[in-house]
Amino acid sequence: MLNGNNNRGFTLVELIITIILSGIAMVMFAGIYASTQVNSVSPIMQVKAAELAQAYLEEISLKRFDEQSPVGNQYRCDENPAIPCSNTLASDGETRDRFDDVDDYNNLNELPPRDALGNIRNGFNGFSASVVVSYAGTDQGFGARDLKRIEVTITSPEDDLFVFSLYKGNF
Repeated sequence: MLNGNNNRGFTLVELIITIILSGIAMVMFAGIYASTQVNSVSPIMQVKAAELAQAYLEEISLKRFDEQSPVGNQYRCDENPAIPCSNTLASDGETRDRFDDVDDYNNLNELPPRDALGNIRNGFNGFSASVVVSYAGTDQGFGARDLKRIEVTITSPEDDLFVFSLYKGNF
């Protein structure tokens, strides 16, 4: 038997509290969602910067250690007085497509980034690359001119800097 005093449902106060709490939860969720969407591009830029830096470092590491290093590295520069390492860390007048040793890349700045032949690298719009080469043998416990540090800095379209480096040995 149904009792007339036993009403089921929500009161107006309960409905208003439920709407207010739901609205607060929706605003919080939307804020979190929006902040994650803003940062969602960052990992993509990091991966693209790493790919670009890898391309530069691979290209440079395949070159001779020094302008004075004979092709094939049968002898090392500075190994004997007859073959001294060059004193300058700079291009020897070659154009980008003729770079033949690590030093040639020192102070290279490219916007847009280019490949070894001077062609614009596809997929890296807005990125730039710069290279610094320095003697760094003492960093690793070798003679001062036994190692060169090649540091590639990639700047993303958002002006984030990504620095990558490697050492090339005179061995």
